[in-house]
Amino acid sequence: MRDTRLAHGAGRGWWLGLGLLACLAGAAWAEEVAGLKPGSAAPVFFMDTYNPEASGVKRVFLDKLVGPTAENPRKLVLLSFFNIDCKPCRQELPFLQRLHARYAAAGLGVVVVNCDSKPEKIEELLAYLKASAFTFPVLKDRFQALQRRYAVASFPTMYFLDGQGLVQEARVGYNEEKNPFPLASLQQRLGVPVEALPANP
Repeated sequence: MRDTRLAHGAGRGWWLGLGLLACLAGAAWAEEVAGLKPGSAAPVFFMDTYNPEASGVKRVFLDKLVGPTAENPRKLVLLSFFNIDCKPCRQELPFLQRLHARYAAAGLGVVVVNCDSKPEKIEELLAYLKASAFTFPVLKDRFQALQRRYAVASFPTMYFLDGQGLVQEARVGYNEEKNPFPLASLQQRLGVPVEALPANP
C-alpha cells in the first residue's frame, strides 16, 4: 500500500501556505482601506473641476493651497470624496457649502472630489450640481486615480489637511447624530469664535 503520510503532510503545508497568503492579503487590504494616517503628507495633485462657473476655478492645484509653495494659502483644507449614488454624501455636501460660505474668508478651503465614471452618472451629477449651485470646486476623478492615491474605500471620506499639507484627521461617513462634525475644532484651527453654524451664513 502507498504511504500517503508525506502527501498528507504536503497537503497540510499547502493549505497552511494558502492561509498565510490570505492573512497577508487581508492585512494589506486592511492597511489600504485605513486611508492616510494623521501626520502623513497629503499626495499633491492638480485636477479639473466640474463646476468652473459656480466655483470660479477651472483647475485645482493642491500645492497652491497648502505647503511651502502655496499661492493662496489655506489654514485648513477639507478634501472630501463622493459619488452621486451616495445618500450620506448628498447630506454632507450642503453642510460643506455652509462651511465654505462661512469660513472661506477665514482661511478654510473646501475641495470635493467626484469619483463617478459612468456617463449616465456624470450626467446625473451635472444636473445635481446645477440645481445645488455649490460654490466650492468639485473635481473630476473619472478614473479614480486620486481616490486610489488617498486610499479611499467608501463614501464619503473626508481628510483635514493643515496649512503644511499634512493630514490632521480623516472621517468616513456622515451622520450628525451618531458622529457629529468637529465644528469647534475646525473653528479653533481657523482662529474664529467657537459658535453654532448659522443655517444661512
